[in-house]
Amino acid sequence: MNPFFILHDPKGTEETGACIGFHLIYSGNHYEAVEVSPYGKTRVVTGINPLGFRYRLEAGERFITPQAVMCRSDRGFSGLSEKLHFFVREHVIRGRWKRKPRPVLLNSWEACYFNISESRLLSLAKAAKKLGVELFVMDDGWFGERNDDACSLGDWYANPKKLPGGVERLAKKVCALGLAFGIWVEPEMVNTRSELFQQHPDWTMAIPGRAHSEGRNQRILNLADPEVQDHLINTLSKLLSIREISYVKWDFNRVFSDIYSPGLPAERQGETAHRYILGLYRIMRTLTERFPDVLFEGCASGGNRFDLGILSFFPQIWGSDNTDALCRVRIQEGYSFGYPLSTVSAHVSASPNHQTLRNTPLDTRFHVAAFGVLGYECDLRDLPERQREQIARDIALYKKWREVLQYGQFYRGRTGNLHEWTCVSPDKRRAVGFLFQEISETAAASERFFPRGLDPDPRYHFYSLEQKVDVKRFGSLINSQTRIHIKQDSLLHRIADHFIRQPGETEDYTASGALLMAGVKLKPAFSGTGYNDQVRFWTDFSSRLYWMEAVNES
Repeated sequence: MNPFFILHDPKGTEETGACIGFHLIYSGNHYEAVEVSPYGKTRVVTGINPLGFRYRLEAGERFITPQAVMCRSDRGFSGLSEKLHFFVREHVIRGRWKRKPRPVLLNSWEACYFNISESRLLSLAKAAKKLGVELFVMDDGWFGERNDDACSLGDWYANPKKLPGGVERLAKKVCALGLAFGIWVEPEMVNTRSELFQQHPDWTMAIPGRAHSEGRNQRILNLADPEVQDHLINTLSKLLSIREISYVKWDFNRVFSDIYSPGLPAERQGETAHRYILGLYRIMRTLTERFPDVLFEGCASGGNRFDLGILSFFPQIWGSDNTDALCRVRIQEGYSFGYPLSTVSAHVSASPNHQTLRNTPLDTRFHVAAFGVLGYECDLRDLPERQREQIARDIALYKKWREVLQYGQFYRGRTGNLHEWTCVSPDKRRAVGFLFQEISETAAASERFFPRGLDPDPRYHFYSLEQKVDVKRFGSLINSQTRIHIKQDSLLHRIADHFIRQPGETEDYTASGALLMAGVKLKPAFSGTGYNDQVRFWTDFSSRLYWMEAVNES
């Protein structure tokens, strides 16, 4: 569970009511409790979870508890989020990536999984470069004998069959293409089928006399042991000494269990979990100080361990292994209450989605991922030319608005079947709006978009980009406009789809910020009949981006 929560007025909204947010700057097992006394006094506790925790202090020793953050707003959830986003950006994120624009990346995982080779990765990188990607990331499968998730974790050297010239040669070739190079690691874990485990079985967590609860065929290295910490620091320092590596995705893919440290006596085993986190922080601190130019991204089986403790060292965290656009709207909306967009990594992945098998439009997948640190996680080589062209346009558009989307102030609007977001630049002269529909309703053709956070007095140019709709998305309705009958999904249908794209609606207005925030009436959505370029093609999982720029008037 995320160590962030809000207490609020039961009638509170995004803009009204008192609310208090609590953040714990800690990445270990945590505990939150709220109780109200018979006298109406509210008591809040947040900190290390007492279950299984015991810490013995010798004479003269001291124990430093995790810090907690409390923030109050009387302007509803948005007022609270605005303060917390500022606090995280200014006082938690550190290092050279604190305000630096984050690169658009392509991650190899869902394109290759474990089946990687130098030639395959290079062909993927070349496809990415053509579309405007800036960073290529080699994910799992590059080390030891790693062909599945059952072996080689802990053996952080390149598989010579997959990478004959090692990581360094591949990295140099990727950089020669004009891309930066990144790499995936899972340093805190080990497989029993690994050289590291065979050499140091005592370095892993396992409770004596009990069967080990193996998760994803992994055991956890005992980071409570300084010797294990030193090993990881030295091993990863050697890897990161390859100067072409400019990004690291740091994963942690199993539940934290079997908590036991062979180096501690029985009466001090209650210290293990906390000592583990202190060891993790020591490793992270050392590596980020040694390699200040490397962009580190935290990841724990997707979006777990998303907290201010990790963000104190790594400036961004992978939002979730679930990249389905519908799920991600809800996930990213949840993060937004306490975390700024620059901390949330979000990827455009394949459709059908690899986690849910849901089909969603490419533009929707991009729109959702754009509200965060944008990346791609699909095989760009296999996409139709039309989709590759669209991705190239999308990436160029994101780069133009990157500063706003990564470092602007985020505002939530409506939520439910419709999700409404706005991100506004610090000077309030530029803004990006987002509208997403979960399920289409035939009686909801008329709609307004309500931007948030604009300066009420200046005039803004509010506009959307031209829409083009694939004919196949109309299904058999194509026959209402043709002289010959076209069977749905037939060869003729596919040919028509290749050559014909239906024009869609555009929005284009200039008005004051106050008037726009009162609601922009959008073109009507399709509702059974009468589609043309003044009608929104608005189906399940449809979305739109709206752009707002202050007008310079003499």
